[in-house]
Amino acid sequence: MRFSLYSKKNQLDEMQEQTLRKIEGRGFWLMWGGLLAAWIVQTMFGAADKAAGEWVVFMIGCIYMVVACLRNGLWDRHLLDTAPANAVCSLVAVVAVTLISGFSYGYWVGAVIAGVFTGILCFALLQLCAALTRRQRKHLDNPKDEE
Repeated sequence: MRFSLYSKKNQLDEMQEQTLRKIEGRGFWLMWGGLLAAWIVQTMFGAADKAAGEWVVFMIGCIYMVVACLRNGLWDRHLLDTAPANAVCSLVAVVAVTLISGFSYGYWVGAVIAGVFTGILCFALLQLCAALTRRQRKHLDNPKDEE
């Protein structure tokens, strides 16, 4: 008798598969938000050097999501890949970085400068990713016929 704990065959029907994917997605975003919150709290209380592990895991998750979405030509379910939408998201980053830096270090001029540079960098990267996503989507939607 052969005993195996793992089967290459999918044991789930389509509804169960869809439910599992939703659970996995929510779990990822819960982990992402938790790591971000832990890093922000530790940074604000002056223990940023002790939060290096959380930051590494957080960044690995972020990089994986960006690369996977770019490869598949996916942007977002609700947000558009337009310049105004990217500007609003960048403005959120400006406010977040300014407040976190200002409360952490108490030097508000430097916090504003860091926030503005973060906003500019964020907008540029969002625009680059939007262009790459559109290009990949066009490539995936219209594959060239092989002759």
